[in-house]
Amino acid sequence: MARSGERDAVATSDKPKPVDAVPADLLPIIRNSGALTDKQFLDVRSKVVSGEYPGESRALAQRLIRDGVLTDYQARRFLVGKSHGLTVGKYVILDRLGSGSMGRVYKAHHQLMGRVVALKIIAPEIVTNERIVARFQREMRLVGRLDHPNVVRAFDADQSNGILYIVMEYVAGQSLGQRLKGGILAPVEAVGYAAQAALGLAHAHAQGIVHRDIKPSNLLINGDKQVKVLDLGLGVLMEADSQATFATADGVAVGTVDYMSPEQACGREVDGRSDLFSLGCSLYHLISGHQAFPGDSPIERLGRRINNRPVPVTDRRPDLPSSLVTVLDKLLATKPQDRYQTAAEAAEALQGLIRPRKSPHPAAAPTAPRKPAPPDPEAPPGTAAEPHESPGPSPVVVHAHPAYPRWFRPLATLAERRPLAALLATCVGLAVAVAVGFVLGWTLKGGM
Repeated sequence: MARSGERDAVATSDKPKPVDAVPADLLPIIRNSGALTDKQFLDVRSKVVSGEYPGESRALAQRLIRDGVLTDYQARRFLVGKSHGLTVGKYVILDRLGSGSMGRVYKAHHQLMGRVVALKIIAPEIVTNERIVARFQREMRLVGRLDHPNVVRAFDADQSNGILYIVMEYVAGQSLGQRLKGGILAPVEAVGYAAQAALGLAHAHAQGIVHRDIKPSNLLINGDKQVKVLDLGLGVLMEADSQATFATADGVAVGTVDYMSPEQACGREVDGRSDLFSLGCSLYHLISGHQAFPGDSPIERLGRRINNRPVPVTDRRPDLPSSLVTVLDKLLATKPQDRYQTAAEAAEALQGLIRPRKSPHPAAAPTAPRKPAPPDPEAPPGTAAEPHESPGPSPVVVHAHPAYPRWFRPLATLAERRPLAALLATCVGLAVAVAVGFVLGWTLKGGM
């Protein structure tokens, strides 16, 4: 079992203590925390003894932060007398990144390898459910196989002193949920992110993993504008969380209400197409700033997605192109069979909205102008300089003559050698032929 103080450190808020509760001696607290190695602690203590570091607690904490020995988060805990809860297994907690319905997320580093990771501590009330923990462990075996640029990789999952945790790739950036707080996204930007998320989901679905909780806050963006799908495999834990689930007659609906698929809302079995519906809800929210299925209560919003179509996105954004509206409508189809049948298919449709169109007759690439050779100083004035190139082989010119009839050959030869004379001869011949015809006609008319 976990020590109560150890569990409190990762599952409850860090409440500040009165100012006069600052410990007089910070060194014992730092040593008991396990945040520093023995060598690091001895170095700090020797510097305090020698006077290089101040002995007063606040001044010492500030100096250790400045020298990179402690993080600001660690120092704040030490200054309120908390020495416990900064180590989980082989990981030392550096900072708190956020919290959710399933627990808290911390920035941490492995004590031996020094790798910085994201450490998710699962909420204690979930850990007490043995059935859910068993499902979580099975799911983690599948998650360990994932390796895709659009998926947050999982490095480790374990239980230590009663604390259930998962160790994930640390992504420096923000979630699309945080990005949305700054205003709605341009359609091209939002569609690009959704396409990347669909590619990550396609990889997860191929490994037999359904996310069950796709939403903007579970889509991270790193510094290169690359999307990383977060919390794959953790959907099974939501069954134990009354704040994130909704009981139905058929079972338990797992997911976040505003992004939940109709089949999730009914507590039915779900597959990858459910994640695509949630992705559609997320895309709708990112480009419009509104939920696709609004309502004053969770039950009303759940009922809307089961019995009604979403509010047309063009009511929110009349400027959207019809092609985007078509793709979004298909993602948000009520029946799974009316949606894209795979995440790869959805990714292709989304990418098609932003992929540059190829011209059917691409123009030939312009040829770079050839630089003229420098003028020859020995050339006579007024002579144009030729490009200084190695002469190639002389072209071979072949004169081909058509096979004319024998009676026409003299005229053809004349036309080739003296075209003007041939033209004159032709005109004379035509004039003679017309005159002869006129005479013959007049003669025949007179004889009648």
